[in-house]
Amino acid sequence: MKKVPAFSLPWRRRSKKASQKESSATPFYVIWDSVARFAAEIRASNFMAEMIRRRDAYGSEGVMGAPDCATLYGLTRWLRPAVVVESGGFIGMSSAFILKALADEKLTTARLYSIEWSENCEQGALIPDELRSASGGFVPLRGKVEDFLRRDQLPSSIDMFLHDSSHSYRHMFWEFQEFWPRLRDGGLLVSHDVQMNAAFPEFVAKTYAHDGKTGRCDAERTSHYEWGRWGYIGFAIKKVNR
Repeated sequence: MKKVPAFSLPWRRRSKKASQKESSATPFYVIWDSVARFAAEIRASNFMAEMIRRRDAYGSEGVMGAPDCATLYGLTRWLRPAVVVESGGFIGMSSAFILKALADEKLTTARLYSIEWSENCEQGALIPDELRSASGGFVPLRGKVEDFLRRDQLPSSIDMFLHDSSHSYRHMFWEFQEFWPRLRDGGLLVSHDVQMNAAFPEFVAKTYAHDGKTGRCDAERTSHYEWGRWGYIGFAIKKVNR
C-alpha cells in the first residue's frame, strides 16, 4: 500500500491551548461533549434529511438508522482520521456519513476503504456523487475481509475501523482482533449493532489491566484510553503501551 497521510491525535492537537493543570483524563472526557455536538449538528442538517430520503426510497432493511449515523459522523469528525477501513459497506449509508465528516473537516487526502462481499447489492449506492468519487476519498473493495487481509491489500496502519458486516459473535470478535493491532495510538475501533451479542464488551474487557491491590484499572497497562456506547454504536480508543 502507498504511504498514508499524517495523523495526529485530537487531544495532542489541542494540547497547546490546554491548561497545564488539566488532568490526563480530561482530553478523553471531552470526547462526549464533542461527539454529541457534532451529532446534533448533523441530525438537524439538510444532509441528514437527504440521506433519510435516499435510504427510504432505496429500502431501509439492514441500513444504519439516523441516530447511529449521527454518532458515527460525530466520532469521525472528532478523530479527524487519515485512513478509515469499514467492513460491510453495503449500499453506503455509513460510508456517506464518514465521508461527509471527512469533507466537513476538510481532510482532502483522507481515504475510506469500504469492504462489501455481497455481489447482490449496489455498493455505495446511497453516497452522494460529490462524496463517492475517488477525489472524495471513497475506495470501494468487493470481496471478503478475510481475503483482503490474507492478500495484504489493506493499509497496515489505520486510524479508524468500523465493523458492520456479519454480526455473529465469532465474526465480530475476529474482526476486532484483526484490526485492533492495525490501529495507531489514539485510533478508533467502532462497531455497529453491538447489542446483538457480547463480542464488543468482551473484547473491550480484554484490553483492561487491573491493579492487584485496588482492583481498579491500571492505566499504564490498559490498552485503551476510553470506550463507550451510544445507541447501537460501540467505540474504543486504542492506547499503545510503550
